[in-house]
Amino acid sequence: MWWCARRIAADEDKNAPPQSTTDEVRTQEVRSLSHWSQTEGDCLKRNPLPIFVCALALLGCSETPEPDAEGAGGSSTSSGGQLGSGGEQTQSGAGGRLGTGGNATGGASSGGADSAGSGGDVGSTSSGGDSASGGTGSSESPGCGATVPLQSGTFTIDVEGTDRKYVLDVPTEYDTEHPYRLVFVWHPLGGSASQVVNGGYDGLKARAEGSAIFVAPDGLEGSAAGIDGQGWYNADGGDMKFLSSLLAHLKDGLCVDNERIFSTGFSFGGMMSYAVGYEFGDTFRALAPSSGNLQATPHQETTTGPIAIMAFHGDNDTFVDTSGGFAALQEYAARNQCSEATEPVEPSPCVEYQGCVVPTRWCEFPGAHAPWSSAPAAIWDFFTQF
Repeated sequence: MWWCARRIAADEDKNAPPQSTTDEVRTQEVRSLSHWSQTEGDCLKRNPLPIFVCALALLGCSETPEPDAEGAGGSSTSSGGQLGSGGEQTQSGAGGRLGTGGNATGGASSGGADSAGSGGDVGSTSSGGDSASGGTGSSESPGCGATVPLQSGTFTIDVEGTDRKYVLDVPTEYDTEHPYRLVFVWHPLGGSASQVVNGGYDGLKARAEGSAIFVAPDGLEGSAAGIDGQGWYNADGGDMKFLSSLLAHLKDGLCVDNERIFSTGFSFGGMMSYAVGYEFGDTFRALAPSSGNLQATPHQETTTGPIAIMAFHGDNDTFVDTSGGFAALQEYAARNQCSEATEPVEPSPCVEYQGCVVPTRWCEFPGAHAPWSSAPAAIWDFFTQF
């Protein structure tokens, strides 16, 4: 299913709460932007025309950088403000809404000057779960037992003539015979793979304690709502082809547990995670999108089966409307055959839907468009139940 969105005017939210302040807080001024708002009914299914996306002004969440983080790429900046590598970044609701309206264009770009190596000439395959599943029917990937496994670092991989950059983090005590969890962490608008690395892979790496392989892909340059920056525009399906190629390459070169592949990300990264569940639902075991929606990253509905999900959204998010995140969660709840009943789960105020065939959770926490401090521990606990 392809989605489209329409740019519409909205009144400035004059009652937006003040920005929160923490150590090394960085905010992005958005008052100069046109005001955006999501309107019900603006999403048209299966529209063959180019997708017009409105993504949000990013503030990427980063925890204190890990001193032993391997393979960090370069620094990251975006128009409208700096994207720091450390500290928590937040965004207040001032300046109006960034929803799903507006034109967005993504372009092709090389892996960047700071690429440390090449991931190999792995050609892209068609997007979708089956194309990247490894084809072995086993929980172990073909890379188990490889005599020369892939190493941590910053690399590029060719996707239909475009060099796509990513950072790979392999456990220090990697065992070639042990199948590892594989976790994709997608950066927000204007962010980068190196930003994700410096933030400890959204706070998950320290909790993994060497039990998982992490990968932070880099988005392409583009524009959304007048904001230029790297993101997940998926022009011509390029980001999904990138993911398909990465999955095949990593499974061939590392010992991956095919039944424990996960996706998470904040803001535009959350939008990418929501979209991944529709194109790679047969490959990913669970998703943990934060402050995203299903409208911003164009995608096709190639898989519709159940997939576990734990979604997060601030209850006062005026940039990516909370209602958009909740609507996306409802789509997954329907796929997962959930009833309307919910029960409280930790951390509060999260709830778990009842009657589902796979775990389905919604966490609408107090706050605006910012990462939730309780999310990293909750996400890791959610992933490791599988």
